[in-house]
Amino acid sequence: MPVLAMMLLLLGCAAGGSGGGSEEAPAAPELSGAPGAGANAFNPYMQATLPNTREFTTEGQQMLGAMGGGQPTIEGEAAHRKNWREEIYPVVFGDRTAPHEILVLLNFSNPRSAEVWKAVTTASRSLSPKECKIAVFGNSTENYGTDLMGLAIWIAHSRPGQAMPYLTYALDRWNEVKAAQRRAGTAKTFKNEYDATATAADYPIHYAYLSRLKPPVPAADELNVAKYCYNAGNVNMYQTTQLCQYYGVRERPAVIVDGRVLGKVSADAILKVLK
Repeated sequence: MPVLAMMLLLLGCAAGGSGGGSEEAPAAPELSGAPGAGANAFNPYMQATLPNTREFTTEGQQMLGAMGGGQPTIEGEAAHRKNWREEIYPVVFGDRTAPHEILVLLNFSNPRSAEVWKAVTTASRSLSPKECKIAVFGNSTENYGTDLMGLAIWIAHSRPGQAMPYLTYALDRWNEVKAAQRRAGTAKTFKNEYDATATAADYPIHYAYLSRLKPPVPAADELNVAKYCYNAGNVNMYQTTQLCQYYGVRERPAVIVDGRVLGKVSADAILKVLK
């Protein structure tokens, strides 16, 4: 992570995008996206080299040259981590090398993320895992969303098949806690897990879910899992920014189907593009 932080410094820009309401897309065209950008451009299971949308500042290039370095890539920076592919491309449904893909870009801070995610899960019931996969990315305007996305990544590779119901729970619970805090006049920004509780007796969202997994996470392992979630969530957050820039996504949540950004997200719209 220190190396990744240095890379972000050299690149001279931070993770972009805001999490307010999703901007209404024009009625026509219904789809947009980077010219010629099809499926699997960011899939490390099918592409040896992934797109890099970051450009170095002049100062950054000079600093790198002085240190004897070359332009870093996300796969190069993350490859020392055992599950780096899951972190930059977490597949929660379908085969990793399926020809079609649905990319889901979440912002836990935006209540519409839960609605968009439900559309994706509904569409998944009509999909063949051999033909289409779903990968999830998160970049939230409230820091705790990073931990929650990190747990989705951990579940995807440690408890296969359980990441989708977890995301449903996490997104719904986020909105429930926000609503409860507003009613009580105690609304706050979710900077950490304890900000995201409605009462002092509540377990934080991701800790509460550890016991729901099959098998549940042993108490002795909870701290290590929590540490992993933070690190994996940050790697995924960087990749989310890459995707937003590459496909021209200005607001999250967003759904990209085979390289095309949906203007309005629904299960029917997703399936229509895949036909």
